[in-house]
Amino acid sequence: MTNVVSLHGGKRWKAVIEYRSDDGPKSVEHYFEEISDLHLIVEHGPDWNLLIRCTLTLNRHDGGEEQNSVAKALSQERLR
Repeated sequence: MTNVVSLHGGKRWKAVIEYRSDDGPKSVEHYFEEISDLHLIVEHGPDWNLLIRCTLTLNRHDGGEEQNSVAKALSQERLR
């Protein structure tokens, strides 16, 4: 996957996990290489009953803007 530019020690995935706390919602960022590691992160984090949401994205240098751009989507549509 030469088109993937990773951050944080070459980790491919970023999970932002939001938990309920006494002080309101708390977000925690995790970076990891294998998608199969996500369950370990959730299991070893705060009580999973307090989990509000987990947002999983590819860890890209552009924050995903390039891969999600309307122009790119149109370009790919034209190639079909």
